Amino acid sequence: MTPGPGWLPDILADANIPVYNTRMKGTGWFRTMGHLIGQVRMNRIQVVHTHLTRAAYIGHALGLVTRVPIVTSVHIANNDQIYRRLARRNNRLVAVSNYVAGMLHGNGVPDRFIDTVYNGTDFADIKTVDRGPVLDGLEIPRDRQVVGLVAKVCRDKGQLELIEAMKNVRQSHPNAHVLFVGRIEQEFREEVENAVAEAKLQDRATFTGVRHDIPNLLDAMTLATLPSVMETFGVAAIEAMARKKAVVASNVGALPEVVRDRQTGILVDLRPESIAEAVSYLLTNEREREAMGERGRELVERKFTLDRMTDRFEDVYRRAARVA
Repeated sequence: MTPGPGWLPDILADANIPVYNTRMKGTGWFRTMGHLIGQVRMNRIQVVHTHLTRAAYIGHALGLVTRVPIVTSVHIANNDQIYRRLARRNNRLVAVSNYVAGMLHGNGVPDRFIDTVYNGTDFADIKTVDRGPVLDGLEIPRDRQVVGLVAKVCRDKGQLELIEAMKNVRQSHPNAHVLFVGRIEQEFREEVENAVAEAKLQDRATFTGVRHDIPNLLDAMTLATLPSVMETFGVAAIEAMARKKAVVASNVGALPEVVRDRQTGILVDLRPESIAEAVSYLLTNEREREAMGERGRELVERKFTLDRMTDRFEDVYRRAARVA
């Protein structure tokens, strides 16, 4: 069940998974509840899995009516009371990181109801491409050292800090080029474009907008960055590591669980000076940068694959349904 059309219903439909689109606000709440109650009873559903806060409220009500166990994924830092209410009977709360699990516990959810299931990626399974043609398509000269950031272009993802850092990076690495991959929030566009101009990076900064070839773009990068204000997991980091890229990331939230400092990348304070120092170090030290990339790939294959994520969720479902 989804709140409307979009990428998720399209993917589910392509996989021949039934999808029911419904409004979950206002009077749509009652229609949603009626449909779910009917589905649970008709199909003898043993576990219901919800995502995000509004669905958590619906799941809580559904569990009270049908007694079916509710598994609720928590993706963001959230102290909403619904998560404490869900901590009962066989219900499970699934945190996307230990950071989120600690947040839930700190807000009164007993540890015995919390499981941590890391997100997974299949980027390690995709064939590597030559960076040259990718750079040609972006109109970036092939001799550039490309510093990438894959994230929505907005205030919280660190683009402004990275732009400021690149002024210092270019002093020792004149071929450095910053590549921003992701949708630009309209209200942020003028500010980020002005920052590029003030840093005199017009010919050294590329914005791709939304792309569907992220693995290829990562292959074209020399290293990746994720200087976010906060991350409750950091999917962009594991995707970069899956492509054997060292990652410079801010030392916040769950990023230390994903990027191992001085092993798979470098953790930094969210200051342009700190970012510039780490980026310059990795651009200078190719052997260490590549070793970090290799270790990052190994870590992804060990902890952050889709298969591992699926296995962990199956364990959670069994615990909720009390199936041996």
